Amino acid sequence: MQRREWLMSAGAIMASSVLWPRPAEAQPSKGTKPATLDRIAIMTLNFQRLLKVPDAPAAADRTLELFEIGQMIADTYGVHKVEFQHYHLASTEPSYLKELKRQLAKSRSRATQINLEFAGLNISAATQRDRMLAIDLTRTWIDHAVLLGAQRVMINQGLPTQENKTTSIPALKAMSNYGRSKGIIVSVETRQVFTGQRGAASATPPPPPVPSPEVWALLVEIVKRAGAYSNVDVGGAGAANQEELHECLRLFYPLNAGTMHTRVNQRWDLGAAIRFMERDLKYRGLYTIEAANGHEGTREIYDVVVATV
Repeated sequence: MQRREWLMSAGAIMASSVLWPRPAEAQPSKGTKPATLDRIAIMTLNFQRLLKVPDAPAAADRTLELFEIGQMIADTYGVHKVEFQHYHLASTEPSYLKELKRQLAKSRSRATQINLEFAGLNISAATQRDRMLAIDLTRTWIDHAVLLGAQRVMINQGLPTQENKTTSIPALKAMSNYGRSKGIIVSVETRQVFTGQRGAASATPPPPPVPSPEVWALLVEIVKRAGAYSNVDVGGAGAANQEELHECLRLFYPLNAGTMHTRVNQRWDLGAAIRFMERDLKYRGLYTIEAANGHEGTREIYDVVVATV
């Protein structure tokens, strides 16, 4: 989006008296302590089907401008911390980033993290060229995070292996060092890992996942040696049960970036995991809500967090 286009969009937002439709049941939980709400962040990803964002086809339910996201989350959930997907931003011009920060501040909100998704350009890329591009892109987005007022960027690490860690560690270290020089935390997410290439949907089934504890141990080694931080995603960690999830949380806790992604899953209880974090590990960071289905999924996780923290 060009500067003139987003300025016109911003003007339309500020002039509008009705910014977005809200579900009737969506409202902050009554009686929730401000200190609890201050421990919660919500991802823009949750509302991707509602957002007017670049490359998304027009649809009747796309009624929410990105400049409105802070106000909507504050009004609906009493939460004032927002985590952005990098591809939701319509521009990287300094004026755009500063205006987005200003719009967040109008609802006493701020950005906590920008999640970076550069596809094959990541620390695990096979070629030096692609790793260098990943480093340069991450450095650029760290600068963008500074202007937006975000505290962190989270990279997509690709597929780390024992074989490629000798090149992925220096790449992550370069990102982390630059982030540190700018006051930005560079974090890495826990993700389930599959071996080999996934087969086509109509052909062979995907290969089995690598056992999660093996993935965690490798990722901990990489993060530690690179001087980076971890952003545990309890849904993406691939824990088979409650005990295994707690093992994951205990393993990554010393490397915590001050935030973690919270989701619900039939294999374990989110409330029990939060109690473990709070009572056993003495965690005092953010619980960032990640859901795939808008207000419905966000509210389900939100209710667990506010009832437990």
